[in-house]
Amino acid sequence: MNPFATSLFALAALSACAATPNDPTISAFDVDRAFDEAQRISDLPLTRTANLPTGGVTYRGQLGADVRGDAQGSILGDMTMRVDFADSDVDGNVTNINLIDPNGMPNQRFDGSLNIDGAQNSGRIEAFASGEITGVDNDGFEVDSQMLLTLDGDVYDDLGGGDAVFGSAEGTARGDFDMDVDGVFFGTSD
Repeated sequence: MNPFATSLFALAALSACAATPNDPTISAFDVDRAFDEAQRISDLPLTRTANLPTGGVTYRGQLGADVRGDAQGSILGDMTMRVDFADSDVDGNVTNINLIDPNGMPNQRFDGSLNIDGAQNSGRIEAFASGEITGVDNDGFEVDSQMLLTLDGDVYDDLGGGDAVFGSAEGTARGDFDMDVDGVFFGTSD
């Protein structure tokens, strides 16, 4: 199956310059390890409201999702999410976004990143992750897309109160290539 294809219409709109895809920055082992970590965090207990942190907490982890459309397979990126429990703000970013083919092999790293913006209420996280990503199709053409994901999740107890986050990451990427995105975000505090 073609892991990354664009429509003829999108190709016609691009310049004739050939591009080389960025080498992936993860391995198949990293993909498996991320899946295991997401499963582990999802099985943790929710943090009770009375046990939530009182200040700002930075969670580091990943965002992983299945993708369908002009790109088939999945994506995996590094996530940093800061949750300020005092003023209810959520911000951060997703970087180092890699495309993984349907066989679980990393294909290429996208240029670009996603900015996270949202809020939390009693440990419930509601945010968006948005930004432009750029990749290279199988014919060597550079393609861009605007990604917009809805992040809905919760704060969990790992080693202490409120030291992990987990939730859904769903949305689309639209532009020179289109994808539907269905996945999760997860992380633990520093």
